[in-house]
Amino acid sequence: MQYRTYRFTALADPYDWVFTTGGTQYTFRNFDTLTYAAGGAVASNTIDNDYLVDNNSTVNIVAPTSAIEDQIIALIDIDGIKDIGVITSVDNKKLQILYKSMLELFNGATLNALRHGGDDDDSVHYLYDAVDQTAIILAKQYASTNTDKYRRLPLRIRTSGGGKNGSTYNVPAIWSYDENTINIREWLQDLFLDHNIVVQCKLVFEVERAFIEIYIAHNTTGGRLIKNNVHGMTITRSDEKGASATVCQVLDKDTKALLATYYLTAPNTVTTNANHSDRLPSYKLVVAELDQDNDDGATAETVAKDNLLYKDYNHYISIEIDRNSAMYPKDLQIGDAVTIVPTTQEMSAADAISGDYSDDTIATIYTGRKESSKNNHVTLIFGKIRVNYTDIIQLRMRGRLRN
Repeated sequence: MQYRTYRFTALADPYDWVFTTGGTQYTFRNFDTLTYAAGGAVASNTIDNDYLVDNNSTVNIVAPTSAIEDQIIALIDIDGIKDIGVITSVDNKKLQILYKSMLELFNGATLNALRHGGDDDDSVHYLYDAVDQTAIILAKQYASTNTDKYRRLPLRIRTSGGGKNGSTYNVPAIWSYDENTINIREWLQDLFLDHNIVVQCKLVFEVERAFIEIYIAHNTTGGRLIKNNVHGMTITRSDEKGASATVCQVLDKDTKALLATYYLTAPNTVTTNANHSDRLPSYKLVVAELDQDNDDGATAETVAKDNLLYKDYNHYISIEIDRNSAMYPKDLQIGDAVTIVPTTQEMSAADAISGDYSDDTIATIYTGRKESSKNNHVTLIFGKIRVNYTDIIQLRMRGRLRN
């Protein structure tokens, strides 16, 4: 295996690119490209690619390198690029490079996109589409003409699942971050937890320039099938007990007066009826605020749904499997919807899931993998909770941006 690192270099001729949503075109500019910085042979490596936990992956190299922190690294084997990320540390004494996922590009404080209430910006609103308008926010933050040259990124962005259905956003979200600054990476991770929005990155090299392609998608249907019919496959599962929040009290943002109380129901809807027959029996309160001066159509119910719904995949599933197995699920992407059949070993690879197996299947979402070049086993990670102590602490220390 080889590694290559890339740095950002200013282009002699910056170029524009266009993102279109709802019939409106937004033009952004790339001032830079990716150019080769360093490379060499890899002695061994471990990959810890967990979308929710910002752990380092490790590359042990055979000779000192001129690679430095914040460069993009790509691990390349005979099949092409195996993994990419952002370098966080280089130690030439240990012959070791540490890197994190591409979300590390967005780690750090940036001005809150709604700090002026959105009146001067027709793309960022209190009620916004969590897919297409997320793309616009990222582009404006990192590929606009007034972005600081040490912060800008060469981007192209495409999306799936966003936009509007008539006058209603396909993936509505409430912008409830009140501080002057936010951490973009943490906001993106919150969007994944709350709305199943995933951001995937890849490197694209053209003849005279290169860029980072960002794909933002809302993934709730379809997906892959993984069956426990492989010798040596191990499946473990842990579940969070019930929903993380079942009651939402909505306050006026300015006066703090209680506007309404909403309750989560079993069909994943909300109601103001405390005695509703489908109301979940537990009482787990979350308090949210409504800006009643907004002109985006947000209501107390919208805010309650944003805080109570979408809390799916509250489990942790790990599957250990040999990467050389014919049944290894290749090309899994973060955010892919997956159905796992944990016990029906008599099924063949060609079988589809039928009603006979409905009690044995687990609907989940792919969130990462761990592997080492020193052995053939890969651990695939599914779901949105973590059971490893250090991962849990990291999530708690990171905190949530949401009020």
